[in-house]
Amino acid sequence: MDTRGSSESPIETKKSKSKSKTPRKPKDSLLKQKSPAEFFAENKNIAGFDNPGKSLYTTVRELVENALDSTESISELPVLEITIEEIGKSKFNSMIGLIDRERVDEALYDDFETAKAREKRLAKEARNQEIQAKNAALGKKAKEPAAPKAMRGRGETSFYRVTCKDNGRGMPHDDIPNMFGRGTFLTFTYMKNGTTRKDGMELKSMLLLRGIGQLTGKNVTIRFARRTDIMPPVPPETKYHPSAVDLLLIKRLIAETSKQNLLQFLQHEFVNIGKSYAERLIGEMGPEFGPKMPVKSLTSQQIVRIHQLFRQAKFDDPSGNCLSPAGEYNLRLGIIKELHPDMVATYSGSAQVFEGHPFIVEAGVSVGGKDVKQGLNIFRFANRIPLLFEQGADVVTRTALKRINWNNYKINQTQDKIGVFVSIVSTKIPFKGTGKEYIGDDISEIASAVKTSIQQCCVQLKSKIMRKIQAREQQERKRNLNKYIPDATGAIYNVLKEMALTHASKRKRYEDEDAELLKKVSARLITKDTLAEKLAQHVEQVDYEMALEYATQSGVKGGT
Repeated sequence: MDTRGSSESPIETKKSKSKSKTPRKPKDSLLKQKSPAEFFAENKNIAGFDNPGKSLYTTVRELVENALDSTESISELPVLEITIEEIGKSKFNSMIGLIDRERVDEALYDDFETAKAREKRLAKEARNQEIQAKNAALGKKAKEPAAPKAMRGRGETSFYRVTCKDNGRGMPHDDIPNMFGRGTFLTFTYMKNGTTRKDGMELKSMLLLRGIGQLTGKNVTIRFARRTDIMPPVPPETKYHPSAVDLLLIKRLIAETSKQNLLQFLQHEFVNIGKSYAERLIGEMGPEFGPKMPVKSLTSQQIVRIHQLFRQAKFDDPSGNCLSPAGEYNLRLGIIKELHPDMVATYSGSAQVFEGHPFIVEAGVSVGGKDVKQGLNIFRFANRIPLLFEQGADVVTRTALKRINWNNYKINQTQDKIGVFVSIVSTKIPFKGTGKEYIGDDISEIASAVKTSIQQCCVQLKSKIMRKIQAREQQERKRNLNKYIPDATGAIYNVLKEMALTHASKRKRYEDEDAELLKKVSARLITKDTLAEKLAQHVEQVDYEMALEYATQSGVKGGT
């Protein structure tokens, strides 16, 4: 009994201890709110600041976009001046209020060369010198030794100041001084420890499509002169298409609308909904809906029903009047000015719809050109803004590479210098990824429109290429005929000489005209040069008649 009692007492003690413990209260969760600046600082790739090189590109692009938009909004021809200035570290520190201090502990810094690193560098230099000595002994041409790279730490970065001046509307904020005149002067300063060549390409691509702008630079000057004085039309504001809205947008429209009842709300807040069609929609929503129903009294469940019907009902496609494409004229001028191609064709398709959003695809295809590499050179634009990154996954690239049979249009995909230009404008560009650098290939409507636009350009080029080929063949045929004129005239003249001798020694064997010709040959009134001249005139006459016949046929085909 004692043993049993002594063995149970520890268990009871443990139980009593565990029961005596009070449960801990969970800490109250704190909901923290971040400003847009804090969010984008932590997610730089979303804003296009993945690396230093792309940061410079994004900065220049945003400034140029805003400047062009501000001038186009007031129908003023843009004049932009962009300055990219490299500044020293000391100047940058003074701009942000820091003072350069002398280093006390050199080994503390990242660019300090340790004994191990110095030993490794010296060993590498010794090996290079030994290799150069062996090559010199063997008589081989020695390469120039590369300049030793200085160690560059995190502190040894380059700092750039980007300035953009334009003649646009400016910023309407009251707290910005000296904004009484027209125009904007913006300056950004940031650090960068990489190199990039995308900025010149960005400006060239943007001015290729939006040729109304004029850019000037300093030091190393890149000037893009204005090529046209025709401004693109300012797009009018439009309302939402019913099939393009989501639940949150419907709620926001209800909260902001000034209309009193549901019928007026459907008529005036959405496009392609007339009074009769709005009444039909309300009748389809259910018995709890009515035309005179106050729109502010709609419950969440009723709003869900409206959204469901918007998704299921049939509506007319929205028009493309709200879009502002560059136009074939500006696109063609941009291609000719920047690339100087041998031939170019452009095409602008009609407005099409994807998920209730209208879009227009414009395309241009060029052959030949200055500083254009062989093969496909693809230029992509979205709402007249060039896209330079992530080209391989874009719908334009995949369509040009995989869906166009260039041989059908007498174009060699690998040997010819081909420029493919596609601009897509829409109220909502379906970008993929966080950086908005490419349009996905999974949207059949856009892929089909891009393919059709490129094909239409290729059809135009095919007729030009065929005419060029036929003209070249005609020139080749004329060249070949002229090449054989000396041999032909020599043979004919020798025959005529023999016939003239036979005619003089024997009785009359030829008609009067032939006899007269042989007499002229005997008297040397007709020589080999005379025959060559007559044959050359005949070749010219035949060539002219064939060219005239070809031009007539081409004109008839072009007219039909």
